[in-house]
Amino acid sequence: MSLQVTSPKNGDAFSRGTPVTFKGKADNETVRVEIFAEQWHLGSVNVESGEWTLTYPAFTGVGRRQIQIIGLDQNGNTVNSVGLELIIEKPGFQQGLDVSDFDGTVDWIRVKQAGYTFAFAKATEGETWKAATFPRNWRQMEGVGIIRGAYHFFRPTIDAKAQAKHFLDYVNSVDPIGVNDLPPVIDLEHYPASVEQQWNSLSKPERVQRVKKWIDVIESEINRKPIIYTSYGFWNGWMRGVRDFSGYPLWVAHYTPNPQPLIPHEWDRWTFWQYSDRAEIPGILESREDVNRFNGSLSDLIAFISNNTVIV
Repeated sequence: MSLQVTSPKNGDAFSRGTPVTFKGKADNETVRVEIFAEQWHLGSVNVESGEWTLTYPAFTGVGRRQIQIIGLDQNGNTVNSVGLELIIEKPGFQQGLDVSDFDGTVDWIRVKQAGYTFAFAKATEGETWKAATFPRNWRQMEGVGIIRGAYHFFRPTIDAKAQAKHFLDYVNSVDPIGVNDLPPVIDLEHYPASVEQQWNSLSKPERVQRVKKWIDVIESEINRKPIIYTSYGFWNGWMRGVRDFSGYPLWVAHYTPNPQPLIPHEWDRWTFWQYSDRAEIPGILESREDVNRFNGSLSDLIAFISNNTVIV
């Protein structure tokens, strides 16, 4: 045992603004401990009788924090180091947003500083269309520590398998969806009018079969269970009574000041809620931005991602 951290444990969650106490043990060679969160120095403490304790007053930002604890000898040389991840969260729903080419160049550092913990970026539509802003958004969301997700706008009369492949190929060409990323999203809606006409041209069994085909390809290729983005109006109009997808996470669009959204009867709960399309967000010039909530804490969101795999 050169250096040991007894508290906190890797993955522990703390409320923003509350003290965090680090405790541990060290052998005789280690006389001092330095603690960092990414490149920021949190403090240092001497080792006494083989033990050390340091209390950091408060983390002000929310998100995952990468902690590095370094043990030093009497000459200031590194004896050993230990890394762990802490989750800093705020009470209530987690705030997020979704972006597309419509939003232009996003300053993701400012978005992160404004307290947003997750975001979805449009990647593809149909079989050929690609979002020009996706590569930058996808890389920079991860770079600033925002939990990222990618979505595909589904065109019902275009081959569903080809659409799924198109989505995965484009995302993979930038950076594949990883274990810490949100699951892929299929966007099911009846706007604009051309898309509504496409849905109207199909029977309900055909609609179900095509959506299921897209999902099947995603699940077989990357072993993740997709999120379904939709609204009560769309589902009631084109998929009423269809429960084939009730086990998939629901991202519902309902713009209302009410405390809860209206969701399709085929689901018991919502996972994400797009509650407004008229928000002003620091870092985005467009003044009518989509904003979202996750139904839980940040640690709940991270657990949701960890548990989102297809059982084979």
